[in-house]
Amino acid sequence: MTLEKQSDSTVNKTTIESVEARPTEDSVGLSSDFDPALKFPAYTRYATVAGCFVLQGLSCGVLNSWGVQRQYLAANVYNGDTAKIKTLSYVGTLMFFGLYLWAMIAGWLAEVWSYRKLCFLGVVAMALGPLIASFCSEPWQLCLTEGAIFGLGAGLVFGPSSSAPARWFTKRRGLATGIAVTGAGAGGLVIAPLTEFLIRSVGVEWNLRISAIYIMVLGSIACFFTRVPFQDKTRTLRNFDWRAFGDLRFATNAGMVTFVVAGYIIPYAFLPEFWVSKGLGAQTASVLISVSNGASLFGRILIGFTADHFGVLNSLILGLGITSLSCLVLWPFATNVGMGVVMSVIYGFGTGAYWALAPLVAAKLFGVDRLASISGIISTVAAVGSWLGSPIVNAMLDRPGHDNDFVAVSTYAGCFWLGAFVCAVVNRMLYSKKLFSKV
Repeated sequence: MTLEKQSDSTVNKTTIESVEARPTEDSVGLSSDFDPALKFPAYTRYATVAGCFVLQGLSCGVLNSWGVQRQYLAANVYNGDTAKIKTLSYVGTLMFFGLYLWAMIAGWLAEVWSYRKLCFLGVVAMALGPLIASFCSEPWQLCLTEGAIFGLGAGLVFGPSSSAPARWFTKRRGLATGIAVTGAGAGGLVIAPLTEFLIRSVGVEWNLRISAIYIMVLGSIACFFTRVPFQDKTRTLRNFDWRAFGDLRFATNAGMVTFVVAGYIIPYAFLPEFWVSKGLGAQTASVLISVSNGASLFGRILIGFTADHFGVLNSLILGLGITSLSCLVLWPFATNVGMGVVMSVIYGFGTGAYWALAPLVAAKLFGVDRLASISGIISTVAAVGSWLGSPIVNAMLDRPGHDNDFVAVSTYAGCFWLGAFVCAVVNRMLYSKKLFSKV
């Protein structure tokens, strides 16, 4: 199936539309009859961006901070118990797997039911996971609670909160989406050092209980403001055009996301352990993770602004290229605080660029009306990538005589990001072969 321009008489058909088939503020003067967002007060769209910012911060911030808790448990609670440490590595994998696994269902439910209600269900699950985990003592129990239950909640929240801002904006869609997904970087910037402080002050159990409280309170407030201007609730699974799977751009985009899912969590999960093995303290390692999340925050905003001026696909290639170099070139030399900061900043900036642009790329390739469901189905297909990350790295580090061989780990993560970069280049050329065009 090719994605071509459609006539006005076919715009409402239940097919995946190219964003080029739809007029924008740049080509026509929009009226409230055409753009439902204009029927709402201006503050409504900004409140939605703010709500999505908080939801992104809670879902991705906790996930990005998992490495801090993992390092503490491996070094102080399960020290010397190889089997339990290995099981512990699956917690982060399950969190990340859930973030993507439930994306397809979340996308459909958001479009045909309610963004607000779906996100609230996700917030409840995200709070319930760590709350139950606070009463658990075995790693397999943490896999079921912090891993599976929190992952379910994050999966219900992540997709809708990523795509909702794009439904409110046309001319500044990149900037609006960039600001919203910046919440993930801001969340990690705050939650990583907070986690380390709470673990040292009140212990792992109370850290989990406190996190459940702020997830529930802040998440509920954010859900109240999360909505979209229009929902076609007549859509069902039968309305989805499954021929999309035969489209090369769809397949290439799904491949890109799979590579990102496989590579993204590896540095956040294992950099703290890497730095501690090189003589840095656990507190310093948590600060460096926080620095990476802070850089991700700036990357999401700046790249969203850049995408509005130089093109979404062009900006995506830049972000993925930077991230690939950070893992392949910088990580092996990040053995002191100075190089650790450089690695954290560049990796955080590059990954932030990807998260800001991912929903915009889907909107550009497949249209904005079904952004939640299309992004969701791609994400669910890509969920398999989460099992190629932490579990494989853990097996690498378990090899006799290779406990601190992080060169293999950094190369492994970098190859995934390089694969994503290649997929982005292919999609860019499929969309337009003009090298210097804004796409």
